[in-house]
Amino acid sequence: MRPMPQERTATGQIFPSPRPGEVMFETPPAFCWRKVPGAPVYTLVVADADGHEIFRGETARNFLVPDAVLEPGCYRWNLYAGDMERGWQDFSIAASAVRLPRPTAAALFDAVPACRPRHLFFASDIPGIIREKSQQLETLRRNIDLALEEGLPVPPRFHLDEAALPYREYFGRHRDFCDRNLVACALGHALLGDERATRHGVSLLMTLCDWNPEGPCSLEDAWGDEIGLSHARCLPAVYDLLFDALTERQRAVVERTIAAYAAQCERRLRGIDFCQNPGDSHAGRLPAYLGEAAMVLKGTDIDQAMLVGWLEYALDIYGSFFPYFGGPDGGWAEGTFYSTSYTKWFLPFFMAVERYLGFSFLDRPFYQRYIDFLQHFCPPGWEIHPFGDGYWCHSQDAEWPGFFAQNPYHIYAERFGSRLTRTWARQSAAPDIFRLHLLDVFLPEGQQKACSLAGGVTRARAFPDAGFVSLHTCPQQPQQELALVARASRYGSYSHQHADQASFALMAGGTAMISPSGYFGRGYGTAHHRLWTQTTQAHNTILVDGAGQENRSYRATGKVVFAREQGDVLQAQVDATAAYPMLTSFKRSLTLEQNRLIVHDEIRADHPVEITWLLHTLSRPEMGEEGICVSRGGHHLDILPVHGGLSGAEIRDTFAVDLNEGEPEAFHVDMPAQYHIRWHTPKACAHDIEVHFLLDTPEK
Repeated sequence: MRPMPQERTATGQIFPSPRPGEVMFETPPAFCWRKVPGAPVYTLVVADADGHEIFRGETARNFLVPDAVLEPGCYRWNLYAGDMERGWQDFSIAASAVRLPRPTAAALFDAVPACRPRHLFFASDIPGIIREKSQQLETLRRNIDLALEEGLPVPPRFHLDEAALPYREYFGRHRDFCDRNLVACALGHALLGDERATRHGVSLLMTLCDWNPEGPCSLEDAWGDEIGLSHARCLPAVYDLLFDALTERQRAVVERTIAAYAAQCERRLRGIDFCQNPGDSHAGRLPAYLGEAAMVLKGTDIDQAMLVGWLEYALDIYGSFFPYFGGPDGGWAEGTFYSTSYTKWFLPFFMAVERYLGFSFLDRPFYQRYIDFLQHFCPPGWEIHPFGDGYWCHSQDAEWPGFFAQNPYHIYAERFGSRLTRTWARQSAAPDIFRLHLLDVFLPEGQQKACSLAGGVTRARAFPDAGFVSLHTCPQQPQQELALVARASRYGSYSHQHADQASFALMAGGTAMISPSGYFGRGYGTAHHRLWTQTTQAHNTILVDGAGQENRSYRATGKVVFAREQGDVLQAQVDATAAYPMLTSFKRSLTLEQNRLIVHDEIRADHPVEITWLLHTLSRPEMGEEGICVSRGGHHLDILPVHGGLSGAEIRDTFAVDLNEGEPEAFHVDMPAQYHIRWHTPKACAHDIEVHFLLDTPEK
């Protein structure tokens, strides 16, 4: 038979799974592959270690989950289509694998009760919420006061009037009215019986439903999808919470609006063949909104068979390859900033499924281990959160208020976390104002899982699926420790990721001593963002003969080799060879001790090349006798090249592409200064570069 090609050929395509030799931590596992031309039907065959066939199934899709649980042990799988076959691939099921037979859409739809509210919580849950979440309710009251003060939004005009508030600025403000104020008032009605919140919530809801869902508020619109995404996200839950405050005519209007947005979600998902191309960052949240719409519209005049179809589509996605950017190791490939939102969008849907059926998608390996990623990449008090877009943002920033979740640990820490991360969750539970993610605030946390796949508090951790390593000298005291994080990812450099394989950042007590550089500017896709922030020159890695890694590429990949503890010494290694086609090898080794980091690069080429060694800081570096000094936040860092011929250090305080280049002056932004250091080597075929970073933190 002919071999079936499974190599990825474009960004955002699915990764075939299980990978050769992979240990699976859920059973039955999801089998995923790339569709190939001329193959309308695929046959999946699974055999045990002795070669006995134990499962055979056919599908027209590019994924399949067996009906039966596979017991722990060694297996092989193969895929056939016409005269093609993938070839046998070995994998195994771990002894600790979670047993997760997937629910059906029919069973889920039948289990959705007729009561209201039924989505975020039941009426019977409310006394417990009021008893246990008094601090959060105080914050909610402040949110309601703010909503009443701000009144009603005005419809968009950016599609008609060049003098109107442009799309970027408009949707940022619209989130305040929809994701924040509307949801707060709906929660205030259901939980507090606040008549002011009820009246204003109904007014807000009907105002948004008055706007044409197929116009500039569409999530399929040419101007952008953010307004439509907010409506698709919030309207189902708000409708359910305000149900008893709406007239029959108002309900009918809201139901049709919800159905219109859900239909857009389905069209968009099917239009890009999401199951084959799940790397579309915005589309990744749509299955949850589709499922939520189906749940809240049960029992209405909306076509009920269509609702079951929506549920089936959502369950298929969440039970197989999702989440694309989050692998079984718990890491999120697009970085911390995006992970804190993108792991919130689907929680209302997941929790409703759990309430109705007793089945929890959160038991899948990624969700159990995500709290490990937060422990390593999101300790409270960190100044930045490498890597990817938004690494510089916090939930309080005016730039993207609340998008960096104010309590990213919620749900995950309570179920799967250590005592440390549960403490972080409690400390983050009641901010001054809830800014964006209100839909998960009052969800029941669930019980601590006795046999979680999460690893507890660790000092060295590899996230090989997402492509990160992390070393922490004392994770229990993030305000005092030295921490090193680095990226080397199979996901490449597209979407919200950068061309930064082998880049690292160094944090001292949460202060960024070595940082990525660059910003969005006015917003995603500005000249500065595209031509600086996303490129290799903005990161702490290397250029080869002045050239960096390919940007927005599935080919510019890296891989994690290891992360480990050896007594007080923490070590990691990453391999970025694939990101530099002009090299034959590039491995970076990182050794972290209490007050010292050693970076060693082993670089090989088949012809002489010059290496430019890049570093970036948030405080102005000073030239010293032997190296460079950086002082920030009470810490003093000496950077000493000790081997490899690094010379001619250059320090710059400007970007190669200005922060506001090409943007109207009225929308120029100001961001903190950043500083850029470069060393150069003589040309050679072999480079062994070693740089020491020595930290001194004087007593205050």
